[in-house]
Amino acid sequence: MHKLYESLHQFGEKELRMFLYHLLNTVDHYDKEGSLEEKRLSEELMKIIQRQIDVVQSHQLQSSALQNYVHLVFSLSDAGSLKVALSRIGKRTVSQVMAFNELFSVGPISDLDTITGQQNRLFWMMERNRDYRYGQDINREHQLVNIISAVKSIPENKTIVIWCADNAHDQTGLRFVLYLLREREQQINVVNMSEVYEASGLQVKDKAIPYAMGQIDQEIYEELVRKYYDGFTLEPCQRRLYESEWLQLTNQNSELRIWKDGVVKGSDMCMLDEVIVKAVTELEQEQEQNENGFIRAGSIVARVFDIFQQLVGDWFITYRIWILVNRGILTFRGLPWALHQFSVKLVKG
Repeated sequence: MHKLYESLHQFGEKELRMFLYHLLNTVDHYDKEGSLEEKRLSEELMKIIQRQIDVVQSHQLQSSALQNYVHLVFSLSDAGSLKVALSRIGKRTVSQVMAFNELFSVGPISDLDTITGQQNRLFWMMERNRDYRYGQDINREHQLVNIISAVKSIPENKTIVIWCADNAHDQTGLRFVLYLLREREQQINVVNMSEVYEASGLQVKDKAIPYAMGQIDQEIYEELVRKYYDGFTLEPCQRRLYESEWLQLTNQNSELRIWKDGVVKGSDMCMLDEVIVKAVTELEQEQEQNENGFIRAGSIVARVFDIFQQLVGDWFITYRIWILVNRGILTFRGLPWALHQFSVKLVKG
């Protein structure tokens, strides 16, 4: 038994889900097609599994009763960082953390609170991001349909705190959540980490104000969470403004959104393509002559982020690189789509 425990401890969340799925499949097979002995075993196993499900659900109810705060973020990475910080400041047991698993700065967002809008976005993303469906499948509770349902089901007696930063992804997500909660009378609090970082006096000298929460040093991030844990209450007029801005964004039909001058703006894809070409040009001029003019794709993505200062995702920049290859603006060598296994250069002439 000790060896079994050791084996389970080596599994991550995905492997544990797979293990449980195969176990249930085996029990189901025994129940439907097994021998008499296997059917009896199946019956006993189902009773044991159901008892354990009841125990877990009871624990969930007890935990939920203790959780006075619901913290909302817009990526699984940000959720992980926030959970760690909440644990370190002694607030984890009274806090539930909900996370979207989307990139709201790209892709269609019209009617996103409906099944039709969600399917439209799903198909769009799958056509451009090879890993999108896989990420959705292994994180089912964070799929749009499920996380939207969870947000709408937040009890009225919970304090809602939405965490964001100065980027189109977070700011679009913020407006979407406020639109989903537009009928709620309970107060909603917001923490803009870019703003509180700048106001805190904790920033590193000569370092730019972070436009994403993941850019904040861990110690500073934890201190900001400790200080602004409750967030700042949004006034009703501000909530109505954000709700109307969400509707405006959905009517733009833009597939790329940027954060500029404190506003989320729909943008043409050409803007990002121009940044990619600029990044390749700069890197070609800087590189040594023994690379035959080719630049590693990973280096290009990093330079694009440096120039663009927008949260658009590695995969989306890679997608646009391949658009430029298909148009004959760039040429490549290596393994297509494997970010760190191909290089590109500008086509001369």
